[in-house]
Parts: sequence; C-alpha cells; structure tokens
Amino acid sequence: MTPARLCGKIAAETIWAAAALTPAAAGTVNGMQSEHPLYSLLIEATQNCDGACDQCGSRCDIHSEEKLSAEQILAALRDIKENIGTYTMLNVTGGEPLLRRDLFEMMREASAMGFEWGMVTNGYLLTDAVAEKMRRSGMKTVTVSVDGLRETHDALRHLPGCWDRITAGLKLLKAADFLDHIQVTFTANRRNIFEFEELYGLLAPLGIDSVRIGLMDPIGRAQDHRALLPTREEILYLTDLVNRLNAAKRGPKIVWGCPHYFGRLAEGRRFYCFAGIYTASILYNGDVFVCPNVPRRKELIQGNILTDSFSELWNTRFEYFRSRPLPEKCRDCPHRAACKGDSLHTLDFETGAPQFCYRDMLEAPGFDAYKKALFARYPDVRFYEIAGPDGDAPELLIEPDAFRFIKEYFHLGKKHPQSMYEQQMALLGFTAGDAAAVRYAVPCDGALRAEDNAIFTKRIIKTVDKELKIINNNYYRSDDRALCGSECSGAEPMRFLGFIHSHPAQSELQYSTGDDAIHARMLKKYGRYAGVLVNPAEGTMGAYVGKEMRQARLIVPEL
Repeated sequence: MTPARLCGKIAAETIWAAAALTPAAAGTVNGMQSEHPLYSLLIEATQNCDGACDQCGSRCDIHSEEKLSAEQILAALRDIKENIGTYTMLNVTGGEPLLRRDLFEMMREASAMGFEWGMVTNGYLLTDAVAEKMRRSGMKTVTVSVDGLRETHDALRHLPGCWDRITAGLKLLKAADFLDHIQVTFTANRRNIFEFEELYGLLAPLGIDSVRIGLMDPIGRAQDHRALLPTREEILYLTDLVNRLNAAKRGPKIVWGCPHYFGRLAEGRRFYCFAGIYTASILYNGDVFVCPNVPRRKELIQGNILTDSFSELWNTRFEYFRSRPLPEKCRDCPHRAACKGDSLHTLDFETGAPQFCYRDMLEAPGFDAYKKALFARYPDVRFYEIAGPDGDAPELLIEPDAFRFIKEYFHLGKKHPQSMYEQQMALLGFTAGDAAAVRYAVPCDGALRAEDNAIFTKRIIKTVDKELKIINNNYYRSDDRALCGSECSGAEPMRFLGFIHSHPAQSELQYSTGDDAIHARMLKKYGRYAGVLVNPAEGTMGAYVGKEMRQARLIVPEL
C-alpha cells in the first residue's frame, strides 16, 4: 500500500511527510521535467462557513463569498493536467467546502481527469448521504477538525452540537470504508491544549489513521483572540506529550502540521515551508497564491485563473517564495539552515521578521534570560542581592509571590509570638545550571519547636513529596503555567530545592551541627540542595548551597 497523501488548508508538511517527498525529489515527476513540481494544490472552494472559530486562520463565516464557478476551476485543472500533470494532489478547503452545492459534481470531473483529491472539513454536515457523494466523486482523504473535548470544541467554533455530529461523522466515514486516509486535525491553544491527551484517548477507538497538530497563530480571526495563543511552557508540554504518545504506539500516529520549526523538540519531524516551492493555491476569487494562511498581500498574489494560465504562472512566477531572503534577525542564528526564517504565514511583512522564533520562544533559556523576563513581568518590584564573599557563587532567586508568603509566614521584621520559635518551609521551584528560582514555599515545621531547636522528622519529607506531586500534577492546568522560566527544569515543571528555616535567637546566621547533617542528607537524597536561614525579628537572611555549603547569592524582592 502506498503512503497516504493527506489533505487540508495548512497540511502541506503533513502531505509531504506522509508521501516521503522532499526537496531532493524535484526533477522528473510522471515523466515530466520540473524544477518545482507542484505536489499540492489547495482549492479554496468557498469562504462560506457555518462556524466562526476563534482560532480561524482566516475570517470565514456564513456571510462570506463564493466567486468562482465550477467550470472556471475545472478549466484551471485542465491546464494543470496538460502542462504540469495529474500527480498534483488536490486539497479542497474553505471556509467549509461542504457548503458548496456543486462541490461533488466538480470534483467528480477532477477525478475523471486523473487527479486524486481530499478535503478538510469541520465535519458538521457529515451524513450517510454526504459520505456516499464523497465516494462517488472519487475522494481519497479527509481531514476533520476537532479542537478539544465537547464543551471546549463547541465553544471555540461557536457551533453548538458540533462535537457530537463530528464524532458520529468520523464513525460513519470509517464504516463506509472508501477513504485511503482519515485524519483529525487539532489546533492547539491555551483553552484546549491540556485536553489533548484525553481527546486522543477518545479518538483512538474510532479507527482514524492519524492526528495532525498545529498551533493557533496570530493570523486571521485569531488576531482577535491573542489570549488563546499558546505559551512557551504549553508548547513544551505538548511536544513532550506527543513524543510520549507516539512512542507508546497505542493509538493513531500524531503528526505535526506546517508551523513551526521546533528544533529537536518534536521527535522525527523535519521542518520545511513548501509555500510557493511545491505548494500553491487557487483562492475563492481565482487568485493564484501560496498557502491560503499567508497574508494575502497584493504584491504576493501571482495572478488570477480568470485572466492567466495557472501552469504559466507556476512555471514563471513565485520568484519571491523560491528565493525567499533570510530575515535580518536570522542571519547569525545557528538554526538558520534548518529553520530558514520559519513559516511564511507568520512572517511580519512590515518588519521582515518572523513572529514565531524557535530561539526566542522555545530554546531552553539561560538564567539571565529568565531573570530579564521576570523583572519585566514585575516592573514595579525592586530586587536586591544578599551575597557572601564569593562573587561567583550560585544564584538562588525567590520570586515575589513565594517571598510574600515567606514574609507573612515568618513575620519578617516583627517580633511575633509564633516566629519566636523555629519555623520551616520547603522551597519548590526550578533550576538552570547552578542557579535556581523559588516559585512556591510550603510550611513544614519540625516537631517540638523551641527558640533554638526543632526536630526534623520523616513527616516533613512526606509533606514535601506530597505537595510537590500535587503542584506538578496541576501545574499545567493552573494560571501559573504562563509564568516564565519553569521549563528550565526539564521533565517536571517544579522540583524540591531546599528548606528555609528560622534561627530566632541568632543574630549572626550560621548553620548548626544539626543543619549540617540535614544539608548533607538532603543533598544525597535530591542531588542538590539549598538551605536558607532567616532571623524573623531582624529580617536577616542567608543561603548555603552544594556539598561545600557555599554561601549563595540570594536574590529577593523588596515587598
């Protein structure tokens, strides 16, 4: 069985990944010589759509237009057949293609010419009768959009009842058994990204062939809903999840759509933007273009099938896309050979810079980059450093929310009755090299508290492990997922960093013999450890890290 060729408005990369076609394949295609074979032609059959999706890359709705007749589209296909060939995969898109009344009559003729074709649909209009029309017209592949669980999907698409009709439609298409490939496409955004694992579990039993993931980008109607654009941490979460699900092989293959260059984060994926190189489109008004998601700027339109020969345009135009200049900011980037300025549809044509940049968005940041982002997040908060004699000592930074809790718990700057005996909190956060940042503080006092003593018990470790597990289990569903920096930790967003405990009777803070023992014990258990001492009444603090118990550079906010 030959690899399936998939369809869809923004499915170019998936098409070629599935068909194993690469730039090296340029040359002889079906006996024809072409420097730029037209592997995929997207036909925007209509801009009319029964949904009004928040994440839509265009602005299609029920009041949109449909300007080309079937005969005008078929005339362009005859030109392509004669002068390019029928190896080109036709991908019918919209709008919602099923709203076009003459769609299947038109595509039956395209099939008779020798073209294979597929469609991307929101699935709302799928019925047994529609499936039969698909079969008779020679349709080979289908991509159906599912953007979350029932409530989320229907809300994003503003189409009540859509999710139930889609899942029923997928079942009937599978039962009809005439398609080479059935694919679900999922556009990840902040509202649905953490539903994907559960959604994947619901889709797997339906017998679909693949799930395709794209990201919501700031184009089309999505520009009005920028609060839904996924953050760095959410994208890192999703790439890791997809890698794990694919490795488990317990459901359909998950593939990535065109956007964006992810470096090595997405295992087994090679990024390439085919716009104007191996992919073109005929827009709803006849304009000859590249991927329909690219901004439809006048200077980028290559012609119109109502006045021009498509094949002539394909063979003589598209110069900008085939010799696309590298953006200025990319010229010294180590990823430039593989990324090439990222996807064209998110290029800022006014500045010439990509709106999505792997290096800026996803590459693991150093601690300096994290601090810069943190200070920008809290522009009205001053931070100061409590440093020891070693200027090269590791940094331990306590974020404002965590420090506010610490300040309240220990009653810093006050001679409060509760803080006149020893108190203790666990510090949870993330690391970057030798540096660490505290995002959460968890009370965990020792037993038999006194002014200069408290007994360290096993209950303390159990409390720490339990609270850390709770935080990590819920972190990506919380508001804190948008905070900068925690991706430095790797597999888990948060980890145990150490304890902060008070020495109420000690003006000059220093470790006791018991503190030394606890430090060594925690270092052995967790691999790294920071111990922070505080005198509540005087408001003094100090931190010690590592095997040598060096005094760290403690960075705290002024609150």
